[in-house]
Amino acid sequence: MQELVARVEKLTFKLEMDVMQQRGALLLPFPGMDKSGAAVCEFFLRGLCGKGLMCPFRHAHGKKSVVCKHWLRGLCKKGDHCEFLHEYDVTKMPECYFYSKFGECSNKECPFLHLDSASRAKDCPWYDEGFCKHGPLCRYKHTRRVMCTNYLAGFCPDGPRCKFMHPKANLMLDSLERSKGLPVTTDGDGGHKPSLPEAQLFPRPSRGSSAQHPAKKAPETSGYPYGFLRPLEQVTCFKCGEKGHYANKCGKSRLGMLLGK
Repeated sequence: MQELVARVEKLTFKLEMDVMQQRGALLLPFPGMDKSGAAVCEFFLRGLCGKGLMCPFRHAHGKKSVVCKHWLRGLCKKGDHCEFLHEYDVTKMPECYFYSKFGECSNKECPFLHLDSASRAKDCPWYDEGFCKHGPLCRYKHTRRVMCTNYLAGFCPDGPRCKFMHPKANLMLDSLERSKGLPVTTDGDGGHKPSLPEAQLFPRPSRGSSAQHPAKKAPETSGYPYGFLRPLEQVTCFKCGEKGHYANKCGKSRLGMLLGK
C-alpha cells in the first residue's frame, strides 16, 4: 500500500548524495593507520581517489582470498598495501600450522582452518590425461571426469568452457612409447616421465643426401671420460706453477711465492 500511495524510488535525499560523494570525510592525521573498520573507498575502485594514504576509507587491491595473520594480532604495518585481507572472515582464514604439521590441534577455539589431507591434495595430472599407473596408491587426488565425445571426434564447439574433459596430447605420447616398447620411468613424486628425449622418439629426416648417409660422430677432444679427474702428474698448479697438485691443495703461501721460496 505504501508503494501505491507514496512512492519514493525517484527521490534522492541530500544525505545520500553526501555519503556517495564522501563529503565531510576528514583526512587521516598520519598515514598507515588501521582502517579495518572503515568502508571501501568507492572512488578508489573507479581510480578517482586522489587522497592517497591519507584517505579515511579502505583501498582494496584486487581479490584477496586469505586473511592477514598479522592483522589478526594487530601487528600488520602494510595497511592498504597488504596483499591479504584485513577483515575477519571464517571461510578465508589461513591454514592452522599445527593441524597441517601434526594432524591435530589442541586449541578448541582455534580461529584458523583445519584442512584434511584429502582437501589439500592436488589433482593427479596423469589421471586427468586418461591413465595413472599408481591407481588408488597415488599420492594425488583422482577426480573422475567424463571425456568430451565432440573433442575425441575432432572438434568441440564449446572449447575451454566445455564441462567435459579434453584429453591432452601427452597421453598419445605415452601410449606411443608403450607400443614401441620404450621404457617409461617414474619420478620421486609418483609421476611418469619418458626415459628418452622427444628428439629420439620422433627423429626428423634431414634434407639432401645426409638423410641417406648420416654424419659420423665427431671424436672426443678429451682423453678422459666426463666426470673423471686427470692424474696428478699432469696437473699444473696455477698458483706456484708446479705439477703434482691442485691449487686448493697448494702448501705455499703468497709471501713465500713472492720471495721465491
